[in-house]
Amino acid sequence: MRQIFWPLSIILFFGLHSCQAYRAAMISDEGIYYYQRVKIGGIRQSVMIRGQDKSNPVMLFLHGGPGFPMFPVDQATKTMQRMEEDFTMVYWEQRGTGGSFSWRLRNESMTVDDFVDDTREVVSLVKELLDAEKVFIWGHSWGSIVGALFAARYPEMLCAYVSTGQSVNPFQNERFNYDFVLENALEDINRRALRDLERVDTIPERYTLRDALQLRRWVYYYGGVVKKAERSGRYIDFDYVVNTLSAPEYGVLDRLNMLLMPYFSAEELWDDLMHIDLTIKAPRIEVPVFFLLGRHDIIVSSKLAADYFDKLKAPAGKELFWFEHSAHRPHHEEHDKFLHLIRTKVLPLAEH
Repeated sequence: MRQIFWPLSIILFFGLHSCQAYRAAMISDEGIYYYQRVKIGGIRQSVMIRGQDKSNPVMLFLHGGPGFPMFPVDQATKTMQRMEEDFTMVYWEQRGTGGSFSWRLRNESMTVDDFVDDTREVVSLVKELLDAEKVFIWGHSWGSIVGALFAARYPEMLCAYVSTGQSVNPFQNERFNYDFVLENALEDINRRALRDLERVDTIPERYTLRDALQLRRWVYYYGGVVKKAERSGRYIDFDYVVNTLSAPEYGVLDRLNMLLMPYFSAEELWDDLMHIDLTIKAPRIEVPVFFLLGRHDIIVSSKLAADYFDKLKAPAGKELFWFEHSAHRPHHEEHDKFLHLIRTKVLPLAEH
């Protein structure tokens, strides 16, 4: 990833002319477009709200990463645009990410609990702005850790919890990633992958973010991130860098920060993440729960997610739906099925 971010994207950075991020605030019965930097958890963070009808139920999307810039990836997809027909969608870049990065962030303020507290403030802000009694939360990947913890702690603020790429136990998941790459590399005699695996330190106390990034390259190569991924592609490719650095939601300082600190959030949260286990931290969620899992998801193990679902106590009800032709992103890979389930299973809960 560094090979992409440095030589190529610095050139792009100086070629981009926008110095200020675009800001707007329009909330009316005819439609909603709101993009502001608001103070959350003591720092300015980017919040975007989009929708077609103020009377629609509200859904907060918790993006993955940690630290993946969201606006050029998730918010711009057709899936999200179609979601905005039925929901007022809230897109929030979490602290340390994209437009919510700050050099004032202290290391001790980058804990999982800080992100859960920020989520509570975002939900409170959105409820006030949109006059909503409760909201839906959709957590994806890393965002599903924050989402499940929030749903377990603050059910009174939610209509339901929706999850894709549900993360449960990140360290155990890393072990699954290693085994997956090893099995596939041995099967097709991939000497390059096997050499990379030799560099991965599998001792828990010494396993680092560098080791994880090494694995992710090959998990993507073997279809554990995107089921139909081309093996010649990259986990973070040139198009992603271009889209990120040209997104109108970012000013020139945002782009510079993303170039200089691409792994800030992941590095600061690493130790915290390696000790998370939702079967212990969030064993019970008292709102309706929906897991939408890609059968081939390895990068965030759908097997671990299904095991967690089975153990999860959910007195208001829980449902799991498998996407047989998807890996980590069923909402992109099988978007029609995803939207159908959201509209037939999740949306009706707003009436109650």
